[in-house]
Amino acid sequence: MKTKNKASMKSFIQVPEGTPALAYWRNMLSQNPQSLIAAFAYVTDSGAAQMHGLKDCFKSIQHCRWIFGIDYGRSHPTAIRKMAELAQNSEIRIYDGAHVVKSQSFTPRKSFHLKTVVAVDGLGKPSEQLVGSGNLSGLGLTSGIEAGCLINYERSQSAEGIAVVSILEQLWEESVPFDNIINEYENLWTKATAPVVVPRNKPEKITRKLFWVDVGYVTKNRGNHRPGNQFDLPRGSHIHLGLNEVSNPTKNSLLGELRMRTPDGVIIQRSLRFGNNAMEKLTLPTPEQHGYGAYDGKILTFERQNDTWALEAFEHDDFKDAYGKHIDWFNEMQSGRLFGTIAIRS
Repeated sequence: MKTKNKASMKSFIQVPEGTPALAYWRNMLSQNPQSLIAAFAYVTDSGAAQMHGLKDCFKSIQHCRWIFGIDYGRSHPTAIRKMAELAQNSEIRIYDGAHVVKSQSFTPRKSFHLKTVVAVDGLGKPSEQLVGSGNLSGLGLTSGIEAGCLINYERSQSAEGIAVVSILEQLWEESVPFDNIINEYENLWTKATAPVVVPRNKPEKITRKLFWVDVGYVTKNRGNHRPGNQFDLPRGSHIHLGLNEVSNPTKNSLLGELRMRTPDGVIIQRSLRFGNNAMEKLTLPTPEQHGYGAYDGKILTFERQNDTWALEAFEHDDFKDAYGKHIDWFNEMQSGRLFGTIAIRS
């Protein structure tokens, strides 16, 4: 005999060639829940950009509540602001934010490590819950190797679902509205994450040299539901990328051709052009076909390897871990995006 009031569960593993977690988000939103309550340890610029690809799916949702952590500064302040624009009647709170924003290095007194969202139906009861290992980042939603499950609560009577929502409501009460701390957090986060040029006391041989640029916004040139692959580089980037210097380029003119090597070993040639906005424009390899997932909000590195440029895309924290001690020089664009060079010395 069928057991009443029991939830059913569908598990999944996200791999680069499989169904991304973002697709489960889309499926859940297609059921037209009345409201959502979600809790995630952190959100990054790349994750917020991916979620905005689902913006049309949020139009019918009457109320969205998001609880984010800022432990150790892992959430990007610009991403939190972007999530507030995702749906009508969105509310965002930061778990224990008043304490964490004042603590050294944003150290929490209680670790906030949740990664879940619950859909609530018109009767105020939970209908579905998505739980996973990935946060709201480009890797967590699309291209990282992650695991998760989608729980369907029967009708509106599941005791398990009601208990989950009750706990999330309690966490909501323990969190502060993001407007209360976001300016302070952004100022402190910007200072804490700024690149540092490490002084060298003695000559050292440079064994590797890379050019890097903060991508920021990526043009949705492939439609709203697919990650874009066109972005602007600062004027003069073509010199760092090994092309002959063009002192006074005309608008929409060709600066040269770049041969880029992707992580899966494919070499793709693209034109670098001088755009009408006086910036240099590049069409990158199709992200989901070559292991990048998405470029939004990431940092790109270009490293010369003979006649090609090895192209890598990093989340900000990963870039800092990999190259933070090797920044040779950097500058800031008018938009606030950074770019510069990396020198690996021996």
